[in-house]
Amino acid sequence: MSTNTLPDVLPLRPYLREMIWGGRRLGELYGKPLPDDQRIGESFEVSALPERDSVVASGPLAGRGLAQLLTEYGSQLVGDAVTARYGADFPLLIKLIDAQDDLSIQVHPDDAYAREHQLGVFGKTEAWVILQSEGARIALGLEDGVDQTSLSTAIATGTAEQAVCFQTVSPGDVVNLPAGTVHALCRGLVIYEVQQSSDITFRLYDYNRPGLDGNKRELHVDHGLAVTDFEARPQPVKHITSPGRTRLIDAEYFCLDLIEDAPGQIDATHTFAAVTVVAGEVTIEAGDTPCTLGIGDSALIPAGRTLKADPAPTGGRCLVATPSI
Repeated sequence: MSTNTLPDVLPLRPYLREMIWGGRRLGELYGKPLPDDQRIGESFEVSALPERDSVVASGPLAGRGLAQLLTEYGSQLVGDAVTARYGADFPLLIKLIDAQDDLSIQVHPDDAYAREHQLGVFGKTEAWVILQSEGARIALGLEDGVDQTSLSTAIATGTAEQAVCFQTVSPGDVVNLPAGTVHALCRGLVIYEVQQSSDITFRLYDYNRPGLDGNKRELHVDHGLAVTDFEARPQPVKHITSPGRTRLIDAEYFCLDLIEDAPGQIDATHTFAAVTVVAGEVTIEAGDTPCTLGIGDSALIPAGRTLKADPAPTGGRCLVATPSI
């Protein structure tokens, strides 16, 4: 492990992923440098996934990937408590997502299923904050009375959309999605997503459309049915926010705070913090040198610090994710 001192703020450059349902709004709204003629669906803002990790954008560690920093710095980066619970693996993944078209109806496994089937260390519990919505909707849970047999039949007969619950969402809505919840983003949405550090998705239904390679995308019906929680019916939550810090989610694997309209503070003494600016500018202090982040910028605050975020009076807003310990 390196004994060098980490900077107090690590601004990050994301990994951008083209998806069949993606678009161009992550460039238009959040300044992402999208490749020409690509439909970018996901910006991996804070990621240590192999070949999809975010990279330090500036400072003495510029060009280093987050996975490399984790190897070099370990607990100095993430905190002793995080290492004690999650081992040597980085526990969170933060994305911005542009759903220009409907995503597949899908479900994710929990930790036990992922490990039993050698799919990875983590399952995938996630949460969304709706940033933009053109009267759009989400699929969230199953209709009453849908069981494994009826869902399997609906998938086989191309009527899976009739088995899931659709709800209209608006900017500011927060959706918590425990592993096992059947769900989908629909066209017209831009969201912030915090999740366990996993890329495991079991597609149940994909509208019979081709993927980027021209072939129909693979479905994972057996796995999907095996992990589905048929009782899960979470609801979007509209939080009443106040100036400064508002806790949006306090869940098993992560916490999420919104800071807007006034300065807010996050105790990152025992864990790292991942900051993403979703409106205006926010000045971050975690040591002696303030760092101003613009809309669409993300940064990692290494463990052992107190994070102070000061939104610009012209509408600055940021989301701060920390792993639960």
